[in-house]
Amino acid sequence: MIIKIFLIFIVISFSTNALSTNIKVLDFQHIIENNINISNFYDKIDKDQIFHKENFKKEELNLKNELERIEKLKLILESAELEKEIENYNNQLNNFNDKIQKFNLHYEIQINNFKNRIVNIILEILKQYSEDNKIDLVLDSNNYILSSNSINITDIIKDKVNNKSIEINFEKY
Repeated sequence: MIIKIFLIFIVISFSTNALSTNIKVLDFQHIIENNINISNFYDKIDKDQIFHKENFKKEELNLKNELERIEKLKLILESAELEKEIENYNNQLNNFNDKIQKFNLHYEIQINNFKNRIVNIILEILKQYSEDNKIDLVLDSNNYILSSNSINITDIIKDKVNNKSIEINFEKY
């Protein structure tokens, strides 16, 4: 009788362990935002933007001076001539805004491309880690309500990604 109970207990505990699912969580966004390579990438972009930002400031100052000049001419010019001056100013302002928009879009595309490279590296490392540790399911930390910190593998994956050297190259504006 004791042997039967013992055998039943062993079968039940073995089957529960055999059928359990190994679940882990990680904070994907945290890994991307705290990546060493992305910080270096942002530094390089900032250095590349210095010259262009200075030019934009000069152009913005010129536009401001032009607007002040037009304000002073309101009393002197006839309405048709004033409208031409205002139209000319608006064209200059629109061109400036287009330049700024192209500038911002250019760097936004560069940043997104680099982040996509990092995401692909994270996924490769995560896939290998999951295979090595027989993990059945990995959830993003934003997609669950509560869990034990013991199933959080964010720091492990973050360290592996940070140890990976990523070539930093981008199109200069």
